[in-house]
This record gives sequence, structure tokens and C-alpha cells, in this order.
Amino acid sequence: MGRYSYDDMPPEGYRDRKKGSGRMTAAIASIGVLLTLIAIIIYLLFTPHENKADENIALAESVTVTPVEPEIIEAKAAAVPEIAEKEIEETDDSAVSIPSYEKASDEYQALEYTKHVVSEGETLQSVAESYGLLDTTIVSYNKLSGTELKPGTVLSIPPVDGTLCTVVDGETLSSIAEVYNPELSAPDLAALNGKPYTAVYPGEEIFVPAPGTLKSTMSYLFDSPIENGRVIARFGELVEGEPLKGIVIASDPGTAVRAAGDGIVIDIFSHPVFGRSITLLHDDGYSTDYYSLEYIAVKVSQKVEKGDVIGTIGTSSELFQEPAVVFSVEQHSVSLDPMNITEF
Repeated sequence: MGRYSYDDMPPEGYRDRKKGSGRMTAAIASIGVLLTLIAIIIYLLFTPHENKADENIALAESVTVTPVEPEIIEAKAAAVPEIAEKEIEETDDSAVSIPSYEKASDEYQALEYTKHVVSEGETLQSVAESYGLLDTTIVSYNKLSGTELKPGTVLSIPPVDGTLCTVVDGETLSSIAEVYNPELSAPDLAALNGKPYTAVYPGEEIFVPAPGTLKSTMSYLFDSPIENGRVIARFGELVEGEPLKGIVIASDPGTAVRAAGDGIVIDIFSHPVFGRSITLLHDDGYSTDYYSLEYIAVKVSQKVEKGDVIGTIGTSSELFQEPAVVFSVEQHSVSLDPMNITEF
């Protein structure tokens, strides 16, 4: 028997209706999906909303930016220390200037020193005498701790008497000159020590020539008051426990004592130690004294010329074993060494 009986047979057109119903359902489902997509698109297109980018843009537009001054940069610039003048290396006179210092004087040149090797039998005094210096100058310049010299020792010999100074904090060339040699200015002292400027720094060593030891283009030169005299005591040596402020010149009794330069007699007196004496006043603040005279040939206020006889050598002082005259020079009341400004 077949699958269907007569009674079981589907009605006419049943299968066709079933097929049509399936197509309808699929079409409705497709339309629904399409409508859903359209609804989503419409929502996205027309519904107002803000995304992150919009939010960031709106936030940026709403913030007011206030510029900040670059204080840190300015602070660093202000904190840069000034370069110390002593750290500037002079390479070009036109490019480097040190307004707080003076240039070295053109009147003097740097002092030149001599090397001396001590030989057997030499003493400090014999070395000093061979160079016409005081032993104290050699001790000072070479920083000797005593007066004994060992053979082979190398000494630096200054050309003139003076003192080696070590600069301490706060000192200047002017203050050093005022103490050790008022004749010299700071520029003079700079030139003598080979310095281009007057600047000095703690620990620096400066040699200061003693008063009256230098000859410059401005120096006033005197003639020896005694022709062919012998110097038997030098400036600074102790006489009666006091440093000699001149030199002692010995000669034969009765030898003429002459004016060392043009001037005027301003005083005739008896010195408590050296006896009969004369003082002459010269130009440029110089004065000369002649002590231990036997005879005086001038009067106060008398004008004299260089070479005029003003007295004779004698023995009015008992300090010396032979006839001698003490000859001293001052400038503006500062004692000078006659050996350095007098032609003998």
C-alpha cells in the first residue's frame, strides 16, 4: 500500500501553499533585518552625542592658557659668577683691560739677579761685600735661616739692597711700598718685579728695593763730598746700636769736604754722636748732611754750588779710628742710601 491512503492525501494545493508560506517568512525576516540596520544607521546619524575627540576639542577650547615667565632660566643666568681678573690671561692689550689696576711704570725695568755658588771659605759677609750689598739683603731674598753658608750653596743675588716680601691677604703694592720704600709707587714696584700690572695675590713674593738704591731717569745724582775717599761703613750698618742712615767716608786729615750738589745751607749744628755738622737743601725735596767735620767754611742761608768747599774732614767724632765724615741723603725726610745716588 502506498505511503498515503486516500484519506491521508493532503488537500489539493497543499504543497504549493507550504512553499509559498516559507518564502513569505524568509522575506519578512529579511525585511526585519534590513529595517533594523536602517534604524541603527538613522540612530547613529541623527541622534546627538559626543565622542572622545569632540570632548578633547571642547576641553581644549574651554581651557585658558596663561604664559609662564622662564624664571628658572633667568635665575641661572644671574647666578653665573663673574670671571676674576686674575684668571684673565692677557693676549692682546687692546682686548684685555683691567680698570681696577694700573699698568707698570715705564721708568723702571725688571731687576736682574745673579746666581752665586758659595765656595770654600766664603761667609755671608764676604759674599755680601763682594756684591756691595748688606748681608741682610741676601738673607731676606734667599730666605736663609742662619748666617752660615755651606760650600756649594746657590744664592740669588739682587742687584740692590732690599727686602723680599710675601703678600698677605688685603695687601697691595701701594701698602707694601709705603712700609718698605715710600720712594716707589705701586706701578714702579710692579715694573721692578716684572709685572705688567699692579695686581698682587696672597702668597706672591715681591722684592722691594731699599730707599735710595735705584737709579732712574728721575733720580737726582750727587757727587762724592770727598775726592778719593774710602767708604768704611755702609748704609744700615749698626753704629752705637743704631742703623747708620748714611755712609762713612775716610780720608787724610784736612781733606776738603765739598757740597754734593747745588743747594743752600739750612743748618749748622753739633750732633750728639757725630759732632760738628752741616745740612744742605737741594731741589726735588733732597737734603744732604755732612757730620764729623773738623772745620766749617759756610754760613746758614748761604747758597752753594756742587763742588764748593763747605768744610774739612776731621776727628770731631771719636767713633772712628781715622778721620772720617758721615754723609747722608734724604728725600722728603726719607733716608736714602748715598751709594746708589752718588757718583764716587
